[in-house]
Amino acid sequence: MDTLPDAVAQQRTSTALRLSGVAAPRRAGTPGLENLDLELAQGDFLLVHGDAGAGKSLLMGLAGLSLKPAAGRVEVLGLNPWRISASGRSRLRRRLGLVFQDLDLIDDMTVFENAALPLRIAGARPEAYKKDVAELLDWIGLGQKAGARPQDLDHDQRQRLAVARAVAARPEIILADEPVGWMGPEAAGRVLRLLLQLNRQGVTLVLASRNPDLAPASRRLELVGGRALPERRT
Repeated sequence: MDTLPDAVAQQRTSTALRLSGVAAPRRAGTPGLENLDLELAQGDFLLVHGDAGAGKSLLMGLAGLSLKPAAGRVEVLGLNPWRISASGRSRLRRRLGLVFQDLDLIDDMTVFENAALPLRIAGARPEAYKKDVAELLDWIGLGQKAGARPQDLDHDQRQRLAVARAVAARPEIILADEPVGWMGPEAAGRVLRLLLQLNRQGVTLVLASRNPDLAPASRRLELVGGRALPERRT
């Protein structure tokens, strides 16, 4: 396998994620989550799977701090994000690498600028990350597109850019919702190898997919109509 760039080296921490009796409201006709309990240690790899509307994106939203629980308690990296200030929550979110289905790329920034955005927000100087981000884009197959805009990319390439942005700032947790859904087999395999290598280096990894065989996760959680079935571990 190719050598991964320095830009995706790991940071280690303690307990990564804890959900205790969590509920989330219905959204756009989708059943809400009900009484969900989940605990992930640092370095765990969880695959959340289920049919469309099962609640996967709700779970990822709760873990990624974009959704406040209707009941229960969420802890991310030892902190309750809803008991700290908005600025504290923003700082906590910077410790996460997020890939949501809407991708949330910034169209008036270049591919390079989108990938480097978490580093820029963290206050890193361009000369400190320019080489690492360029290597990351090369590795993920977007090196020749560094100066393009997201609207010039196809959906496969946009998904790869979202993954590159998620890992560029060395997150402690990666949350990726259908991260390869639009990719061909070669690109999907390359992205999954990147994510699996990061997990082997100690990064906590949570993938959500309709495909229960997406990746060889050590922990698997199936959601059905907003309820979690008994977890499987391998």
